[in-house]
Amino acid sequence: MLSSTLASSKRRLQAEHSSLIDSALNKQSVRSQALEEARARRAREKEAASAQRAASHERLLHEEEQLFLTREKGGGVLFSSELRVTALACASLHDSGASKNIRRRADKILLPSSAKAELENQPGFVKGSPSFAITANGKTTHAGLLGFGAPDQQIGLPPSILENLNIDDADVGKIQGVQVHVQYVRLPKGQSAKFQPVQAGFEERVSGGDVEAALQTELLTRCTLTAGDTLHVPSSEGATLTVRVVGAEPESAVQVVDVDLEAIVLPSEEAEAAMEAARRREAALEEARRAFEAAHPPPPSKPAPAKMQAATPESDEQQAPQPSAEERRRAALEALEKRR
Repeated sequence: MLSSTLASSKRRLQAEHSSLIDSALNKQSVRSQALEEARARRAREKEAASAQRAASHERLLHEEEQLFLTREKGGGVLFSSELRVTALACASLHDSGASKNIRRRADKILLPSSAKAELENQPGFVKGSPSFAITANGKTTHAGLLGFGAPDQQIGLPPSILENLNIDDADVGKIQGVQVHVQYVRLPKGQSAKFQPVQAGFEERVSGGDVEAALQTELLTRCTLTAGDTLHVPSSEGATLTVRVVGAEPESAVQVVDVDLEAIVLPSEEAEAAMEAARRREAALEEARRAFEAAHPPPPSKPAPAKMQAATPESDEQQAPQPSAEERRRAALEALEKRR
């Protein structure tokens, strides 16, 4: 009886000891897992902080590079600002240009007075004919400066620049206006430019019949020229003809004040479209001709018979000559050619 009780107690103690060991092992496993998770979390945080520092360093380098490029484009002058095109500023631009009777005002802008001190305090700023790059809607054009009479944080743009930047008058008329990026730049003097009329018959339809004179008259209203710009010249019918600026030398944007600019006029867009359509028709007809020849090869030549019976008038009337396969093939080809 005593031995049975002792055995039972021993088993109970062994079970309790085993349970304590399992509990201790479980606690140790949980602590080890928590420590491992803490190490992994600290490693991730360290990696994220390192990546953030690297990204911040890259951003600073990029900003410094952009600052250097901006200053370089401006010939040492740094001016880069986000301004709003508003109806009030555009009206001020129009009134100022009209009152001063300035001829080259088709691409001149009106900046706010705050920009005057910022620009004139920099020694590299050229007061005579400063140029600016205007960017909006993924497009960039260039402009001269009319003055500094626009309201604060606003800019006045002429109709030609609004058109070249795809800015709608209705958006300009809204209270918030349209935001554009303005940057001071130094443009080289233009040497040559390529122009492409939109409408066909440009040389015959241009006012006065002198293409070069018409383009020069339009350029006398501008200070800059940018590849991608659209110009308008008067036609002999009293309307206007649209001309694209395809390119310019020595750079894609140039200054056109006091320069001898070579104007190269390309075939019109409508003429090029017509020539392309004619080329496609010719190619289609040629393909059709080749397909017909492949489907109707010429028949093999037959040797002439050794002896032929003399034809009588009666037999000629009974047997009218029929066109051969080769003759039918040639007739079909001639019909196909006439369709050109």
